[in-house]
Parts: sequence; C-alpha cells; structure tokens
Amino acid sequence: MRILFVAPRSWPTVGGMESFLRHVTTALACRHEVAVLAQGLDSGTRGRLADSLLPPARFDRFADGDVQVLPLRLDVARRALLAPLVLQVVPGLRRYAYGAARLPAARLYARVVGPRIEAAAANADIVHMWGGGLLGAAAIRAARAMGAPVAITPFAHRGQWGDDPAAAVTYRAADRVLALLEEDASVYRELGVPAERIEVCGVCSPGVAPGLGAALRSRHGIDGPLVLFLGVRRPYKGFDLLLEAAPLVAGSRPDVTFAFLGPGPALRPSAGRVLDIGEVGEDERASWLEAADLLCLPSQGEIFPVTILEAWSVGTPVLTSDLPTLRELVGLTDGGATAERRPDALAEAIVSLLADPAALRTMGESGRCLWQERFTVEAVAAAHERIYERLLGREVACVA
Repeated sequence: MRILFVAPRSWPTVGGMESFLRHVTTALACRHEVAVLAQGLDSGTRGRLADSLLPPARFDRFADGDVQVLPLRLDVARRALLAPLVLQVVPGLRRYAYGAARLPAARLYARVVGPRIEAAAANADIVHMWGGGLLGAAAIRAARAMGAPVAITPFAHRGQWGDDPAAAVTYRAADRVLALLEEDASVYRELGVPAERIEVCGVCSPGVAPGLGAALRSRHGIDGPLVLFLGVRRPYKGFDLLLEAAPLVAGSRPDVTFAFLGPGPALRPSAGRVLDIGEVGEDERASWLEAADLLCLPSQGEIFPVTILEAWSVGTPVLTSDLPTLRELVGLTDGGATAERRPDALAEAIVSLLADPAALRTMGESGRCLWQERFTVEAVAAAHERIYERLLGREVACVA
C-alpha cells in the first residue's frame, strides 16, 4: 500500500501525537510505502492563524528511516486567498471562531489547501489525517478528489477541542474515524458519525528500557515509596494539585518521596520530600518510570496519555484523575486507580495505594500484560493496517 499521513506537525517535534505518528508510520513503512505531509516541525502552542497567514517555519523534505516527511507549502497567492480567516483573531468576532462561523472557514480552507495535498499525495492508496481542524477538511477534500479512501484520527477533547460544527462535518465525511478509547468513540457518535465507520485502535508505545531504576533510587537516596509526576508543568496537567497533596501525604507517610519530571517553571517550596528533577533525557525518563512505586497524572483533559503505557511497560501502576477516558483506560486492566482532582482526594488515594505494596505490584503487572497484548507499536500498527485493507476491499495479509 501507498499511505499518506497528513498532520499539523511531524517528528522531530516532541509531543504525544507526534510520537504516536512516528511509531505507527515507522512500523507500517517496513511493509508499505509511507509518507507524512506536515505543515511544520515546530513545538509549542500555535495561534489561530497558524493554518493560514502565520505559517510555521519552512522545512525541506527529508527521510525518517523509511518514512518520507514532506512539507505542506502554500505560495503567497494561496495564502492571500485565506485572508478572511483573520476574522478568527479580530476582537469581538473571535469568540465565534469555533461556532457556526467555523463552517465557511473550513470550506474555504479545503478549497485552497486541498489541491496542494492532492498534488503531494500523488498516487496514494490511502489518506490518513492525523488530527483535525481546518487541515482535516482539506485532507478529506483532497482524498475525495483522488478517489482514495480517507481515515481520520481526530484526538478530540469533549468541550475543549475538535467537537465544533465544522469538525463534525469533517468526521462524518471520512470513511473511517479512528478513536483511541470507547469514551473517545462516543464523542464522534454524538457528532453524527455512523457507528459502523468508527474504529477503536488505542495508542501505542515501544515501552521503556528496564534495569536502571534501582541505581537511580540509590543515586537520589530514595529508600521509601516514590510517587512520580511526568509531564509538562501546566495547570491542566495537575502538577500543582499533586504538589499540594505532598504535605498531606507526609503527615501520615513521611517516608514518601515525590519526584516531578518535565519542562516548566521551578516548583514552589513544599513540605514533605519533593524532588524537582525537571526535563530529562529518554534513558533517565525510563529509569524514573521503573523506580517509581506509582505514577500520578491528575490531568484535567486527556484521552490516552502514552506515559501510562510507558509506566505499565515496566510494571509501574498509575493514579490518574477521574476523567471518563482515564477511568476507562485504567479499568481495562485494573492497572491503577483514579481520584478526584483535589489535593485531599489525591493524598487519600496515594496513602491507600501505598499501604498495600503487594496490591500495587499486581496492578503494575496487570498493566504490563495489557500493554504487551494490545498497545505495543506492532499491535497498534497492525490494527491500522487491517483498517486500511478493509477500506481497500483487500484480504488482510499482514498482521503482527
């Protein structure tokens, strides 16, 4: 098969969506011709005009192993045609940018950008849109013009991102909408996508290398329970809630160490044993995940964080917020627990979980088994492959 992925960003951009895309495309490229058409390789938060008048920095075509990464470029004339999208940032009007006004914006973007995607797609058998937004509408139009089936993995967050009227139209126009969990799939059904065109594929992780956790504990003088936060330090990730929970835990368990990994501002002083580790490399990240007794992710908005799979790959259980998606994920295998997003609720759950080390180990092993069975790179890439084969009306010949 010749498969074209269309995405806002591609590796070497660091991020969950980008890492997932790289894992899937690399695995598929062992058996198929795979290319990624990306708007940019930038990191950080994009503004509303990143699709149109304020594009990310240009890059040249390159090979990521067997995967070709291509730039989606618009000339000056095409960008000028997108000038009406400036209304998305005009004071007084921008509040309507993701309401009904999003529909004509998506149609305009699809007319202008769709032909550029079609030209880059060449003779692709399958087009797979990674993400949604205006780019999703353009990818759908391009695939239809080519006569190729089109799949989309939207990564929509209910009430936050990807569930606006234009997004609903885009999803309904796709041949397949790929959800990460059943709770995620329910969003697309509510937006009018027929159930028979929704597939649940999950996220994948190659896991992390075990064997260095004990050395890391020794190096940091950790001889008691270790609770780990791993992620960017933004309020929606809940790092501040866990920091507030630390002294509450210390009141009954002064032997517990809290370690915070990830980019962001320095932590404010807190009672209890708190380590401000900051951003680390892949090897040290793996060591912390293995060394931890519990990974804690009290996020406000998540679908399927790959960090949970990384923790499970080395048998570390998780404590998450009680979002419906995270309740579903943890409940798939009883690989941890959930709690309300309050410092006292987190502290109570941490103390309760740490009180039974044997049960914690059982949770971690359950998580490891689930990762091995369903969420390795090979398993998830094979699931994508089967979907493409069905869309093309072929027999499924290649599975992991």
